[in-house]
Amino acid sequence: MEFIILTEQMITTQFIRRDVPYSHIVYNTPMGKIFINDNQIQEWVQAAEGITEDFGIEKGLGYLIGEKFYNLVALLHDARKTVREIDERRKQPDYNPIRVTKYKDKEFTTNFDEMYDRDKERIPEAEKLLSEFVILIRESFDPHEIQGYLQSHPRLGVHGHIATEEQHEFMVQHGAIEHSIDTEIQDALIFGDMLKYFGMTPDNLS
Repeated sequence: MEFIILTEQMITTQFIRRDVPYSHIVYNTPMGKIFINDNQIQEWVQAAEGITEDFGIEKGLGYLIGEKFYNLVALLHDARKTVREIDERRKQPDYNPIRVTKYKDKEFTTNFDEMYDRDKERIPEAEKLLSEFVILIRESFDPHEIQGYLQSHPRLGVHGHIATEEQHEFMVQHGAIEHSIDTEIQDALIFGDMLKYFGMTPDNLS
């Protein structure tokens, strides 16, 4: 029987349900490390500038803020949630950090202590990256463009700036993108934090 060691993000439903290709966020890197590429954020900003030049500001900021910045805030939310939940698990007298889940002919092993240690270190790193990310975005894009994008109540995630309304609705209806009350609440919380990084509140959106 084959054994697979899962990392925490491989079993994190919010990443799976959003159908987000976290191709630049690496989960098997050393403790606390989020990106392999130390210039990842700068490269995203440069790519967004090119997208804006070719396809317009809505596409450029959709890629940069609606997808990349959103993904990083979502990662921070998930890390905080993981730490909180494992803190509660550890209070139980029968706490066992190892969980084995069987699926067909495979067994998936989860180590909650490893998840806890990794996400505990990633929280301050993600917060630092987000602060740096905001500075780079503000240096590259006009404040009114950023505010206008956020006030447009954009769809978030990779499909937000790629798919049309009809394509997005089609994917939701056919289960390619999960959409529920829970996902709406989670996205609202993440978007609220995104606004804070840009010095805005929901009141600024009216």
